[in-house]
This record gives sequence, C-alpha cells and structure tokens, in this order.
Amino acid sequence: MANTYKRFIQNQLEKAKSTASEFITSRSDEQDEDTLELSPDTYDQLRVIANMQHTTVQEIVNNIIAQYLESSPYEITHISVDQKEDNPLLYLDGICKLED
Repeated sequence: MANTYKRFIQNQLEKAKSTASEFITSRSDEQDEDTLELSPDTYDQLRVIANMQHTTVQEIVNNIIAQYLESSPYEITHISVDQKEDNPLLYLDGICKLED
C-alpha cells in the first residue's frame, strides 16, 4: 500500500512539473510575439540618448511609435489619375489632406 501511494505521489509530482514546464514555455512564446527587436547599432544609439535624457530606451521607442501612429493615417485610399480626371474634386481632397 505504501509503495502504491509513493508511486501515486511521484506521478502527481511529474504531472505538476510537466504542467509547469508547459506553462512557462507558453508564456515565453507569448512574450516573443510582443517583443520588438532593434538592431544592435540602433539600440546603442538609443541607449546613449536615453542616458543623456535620464530615461529608458523603452520610453523613447514608445514615444516614437506614439508619434508615428498619431501622424499616420490608418487607411490610405489610392485614387487613380483616371478617377481624378473624372471627378476634379478628388484633386481638391488630396490637396486638403496635404495641408492637414
């Protein structure tokens, strides 16, 4: 009876280790998807700037991305020359977008 109980406990321990290992592996896979890689030269340049500004490379990158997202339209509609010739107001629309 004690031998059976010992095997049961060992099996449960192995299952727990296996589950923990799978959990850790899946967590690191998720982190890889959320990770942004910079070239070593770019990282070094940003690290120097971050040190001078008393901030982190992460903060600089986040600010750059935020500025990019604010200035870039999410949807770009391509209007052909034929469409513009058929409807001259499309030229005006393009000019207005350039001024914004």
